Amino acid sequence: MGRLGTSIPAIGGLIAAVIFVVVRRGEPGSLDLLESVQWLATGGILWGAGLMVLTRGSGFLRVFFGLVLLIATFFIFRSPGSFDRLASTLLVVLIAVGLIGGTWIAANLIMNLAPKNWSLFTALTGGTVAALFFGILRGNRSILPIVSTGDPIAFNAGGGFLGHIEWPLFGAVVWGGGLFVMRMLPRVPRLALGVGMGVLTGFMIGQNVQAWHRGSIGLVEVIVATAIGIAVGAGLRVMRGSDPIPGALLGAAVGWTIGSWFLSPFAGNATDATIAAIVPLVLLGLRLAWNENPSDRQLAAFDNRARAVIFLGPAILFLFSALVVPAIRTIVLSLRNRDSSEFVGFDNYVELWNDSDSFDFSNWTNMFTSQLFWVGAVLLISGVVIGVVSGVRRNGEAGFERTGSSVGPILVGLFLFAFAALSVLRGTFFNNVWWVLTVTTVSVGLGLTIAVLAERAGRAEAFAKSLIFMPMAVSFVGASIVWRLQYQPRPANRTQTGVLNTVWVELGKLSHSGAPRIIVLVVLAAILASLGYGLYKKAIVRAPFTINTIGIIVFGYLFIELARRSLGGFILGANGEIEPDIVIFLQEPPFNNVFMMIVLIWIQTGFAMVILSAAIKAVPQEFIEAAKVDGATESQTFFQVIFPQILPTVGVVTTTLIVLVTKVFDIVKVTTGGNFGTNVLANDMFEVSFSFANFGLGSAIAVFILVSVLPVMFINVRRMQQERVVNR
Repeated sequence: MGRLGTSIPAIGGLIAAVIFVVVRRGEPGSLDLLESVQWLATGGILWGAGLMVLTRGSGFLRVFFGLVLLIATFFIFRSPGSFDRLASTLLVVLIAVGLIGGTWIAANLIMNLAPKNWSLFTALTGGTVAALFFGILRGNRSILPIVSTGDPIAFNAGGGFLGHIEWPLFGAVVWGGGLFVMRMLPRVPRLALGVGMGVLTGFMIGQNVQAWHRGSIGLVEVIVATAIGIAVGAGLRVMRGSDPIPGALLGAAVGWTIGSWFLSPFAGNATDATIAAIVPLVLLGLRLAWNENPSDRQLAAFDNRARAVIFLGPAILFLFSALVVPAIRTIVLSLRNRDSSEFVGFDNYVELWNDSDSFDFSNWTNMFTSQLFWVGAVLLISGVVIGVVSGVRRNGEAGFERTGSSVGPILVGLFLFAFAALSVLRGTFFNNVWWVLTVTTVSVGLGLTIAVLAERAGRAEAFAKSLIFMPMAVSFVGASIVWRLQYQPRPANRTQTGVLNTVWVELGKLSHSGAPRIIVLVVLAAILASLGYGLYKKAIVRAPFTINTIGIIVFGYLFIELARRSLGGFILGANGEIEPDIVIFLQEPPFNNVFMMIVLIWIQTGFAMVILSAAIKAVPQEFIEAAKVDGATESQTFFQVIFPQILPTVGVVTTTLIVLVTKVFDIVKVTTGGNFGTNVLANDMFEVSFSFANFGLGSAIAVFILVSVLPVMFINVRRMQQERVVNR
């Protein structure tokens, strides 16, 4: 069955690949070689992977994937030309996977040679690195062809096939062959051979480098960079207790390269370029020739280190090239002017700080006149009083009792304080802070609440969690479009299509109706009475009544506004008639920012719920049962037993959301484009850099975002390291 399960997908994929090409060729239009390969890949991947699942999956899985495979094939055969882009993508995926897998396999095979044949191992390694180096130079049009004619147009294709291989072949022969011979010679001839390899390679580079890439050697830059390289290289070797000479040679090579090719201006001649290339390559040759062949013990240690490099090296290289290098370049650009032609120091950061569009404190005193501020003050004081009274009653002495009835109002009060402040502090920076505070707090709070309540849902738990988690499958752009349609206003005299404006206008009609308004007022009064009675009963038995308090605030507001005939969207016309009025949710600052935050809260609540639910399930039941035996209420059990256990997970979810929200861009770009007082740092960076071509200031904003995120990431990593130490 094992051989059959392996051969069926392979044979089926091969047959499908041929059939797919034949079907595509039957369509109008010619099919070149590349397109034929693309359709071969499409048929092979689709049916090969499908048959692998069918031969190894369970009954339901086989039926499901079988239907998917047949339906996909039917639509592809029905209109093959419509799937050319899919075929192209699948070929790219196949090539990428093949290159990654092939590189990993080749690296392991080469590494297996190290203990058996050190000379062949060094030759293959050095030749491969040299071939890649020259292939990159040739592909980037940095060096002229050796034998073939014409400059490279694409994929270093100058001069036909020879243009592909001449420079990589030269590097592989010189350095691969040289290292193979070098390992068979004593030290002095080895050093001479290393010098010869460096001189030959440097001369060829210097004489064939493009004119606009020739560096003009600046003595100060070269001397300083080389001295620093020698000090660093030798110092690292001394710290490890090794011979400092190899480190000094390698450091000198790196320093000379930086000083002559990166710090000096590109205004030299062929002689300067030749010297700039020969010196570091000679130093590299001397470094490779310095050490003797390793002993068996050294080979074993090298093999262990090399295996780690093979596994971690690609990921580290990717992170270094995709994150570290761009970050360093962005920092450098932030210290230069708008077109990066002049060093200006911290002028861009000063401009960012002084820009009122980034930091606007002019109306900060208005927070004290905000209803949010005073409601927050009432809740904060209420929470403190409830906590102190509960502590005195429970313990017989002054103290603060942490329950839902005390902690809840305090947290909501502090949240409203922050809302009141950030609604009057304007600018992209404060908008970002507002986003971070609101989205993180609400997403984590709702996620934790739903996770706790879902535990009591029984069989409906999985279904409820699926509904809450489903928005995670929607992209930020897609979610922004969906919610923009919900907020969409139409002229007040027309039927509203946006859900929120429809509800708002209907509430306005209800406020000025007859019997319907009275009926709703009676219902609200009954709800308020029920909530008040429930609060009283819970307070007597010292049970948490946060939900009752929130309900009283919400339904009390609705009752008062409806009683005053001021609920909903309406205006009084010139003749005193009631006319509908709408809310332009995304254009009325400052709370248009909050309506955009709802989009991200809708997406991220599911993420917080799933992670926190898993953490709650991992709390040992013995702790919970012991708390119940001791007479703890559900609120006390949660806040004093469960919550401390899941606190590290809450911290991880919180820091993850902070990092995500700090970089928010898509939602703002799609909904408002940063207009109407909704701009954030990421969108501001995009606009400044690409719309106004001010790369210096744009880079400064990017660095500011990076610096804002780094402390949170550091705290998160530090906490995980401490937990790992404790668990050990």
